[in-house]
Amino acid sequence: MKRRLSLLIAAALLSGCSSLSGSFSANDRAPSELILAEPLQVNYQTEIMLMRYSQLILDAKDDRVRQARYFYERGLLADSMGLRSLAHADFQRALTLQPDFVPAYNFIGLYMTQTEQFDEAYDAYDSISQLDPENNYVLLNRGIALYYGERYTLAIDDLVSAYDDAPNDPFRTLWLYYPEFQVNAEDALKSIKVRYSQHIDNNWSWNIVSLYTQSIDEAELLNKLLDGLDKNDPNYNKILAHRLTEAYFYLGKYKLLMNDKTAAASYFKLALSNNVYEFIEHGYARLELGRLAAAEK
Repeated sequence: MKRRLSLLIAAALLSGCSSLSGSFSANDRAPSELILAEPLQVNYQTEIMLMRYSQLILDAKDDRVRQARYFYERGLLADSMGLRSLAHADFQRALTLQPDFVPAYNFIGLYMTQTEQFDEAYDAYDSISQLDPENNYVLLNRGIALYYGERYTLAIDDLVSAYDDAPNDPFRTLWLYYPEFQVNAEDALKSIKVRYSQHIDNNWSWNIVSLYTQSIDEAELLNKLLDGLDKNDPNYNKILAHRLTEAYFYLGKYKLLMNDKTAAASYFKLALSNNVYEFIEHGYARLELGRLAAAEK
């Protein structure tokens, strides 16, 4: 969703199946059976484009609107390369030059949420709502920020609206479940089962929702990771890396709800391992790992 572990760690994680509340078994899956993607690498053309935008920014110094656009576009490239400090700085520069530049506020909100600076995240998303009242996507991201800020009722309000705007999006279904679970776990399970029953496409990610409805278990989800993929497709590795990033992140969230923090941490590390920097799951996996580490101190 937009946005390097050793084999031993991966093996420990994927080695078996678990019940809803259990922990991993180390005996069921051999290392040769692991499903792994080659971590995505920054290509030469992207590096060249990053340098090219630096020159375009200098050339546009007398045109604030054009320069703001170039800062934003360089920020997008930096974000896709995992250079988040540079990306954050570029988005801030774009807003300094053009304060009504809505797309830049979205990234500021994401970065502020991922670093748990929630007031700044809310301000960024509120700016989008004021500048672009028809922008419904902001409801999803602001709802996620409110969820991580433990403002669950407000999060549910935003995420219900985001879900209603796109009920066939499995990720909106998942993010709505999390604050609902915090308010009432039993009701949350009933609600996600209803929403799952109403989906109308074959998006692979609905398999993740199926796990949360208890229709399948972890082992079944892991066994579905290659469903529909063609190894002869030139984009096979990229598609698999995307799928693994999403699957492992939401498995980590699932294990957290089961209070299995060790398994959750392993899944979050696996979510990071494919270098899919532009997926929000990558950034939030770091947030989750930071919280787990802080809880151990």
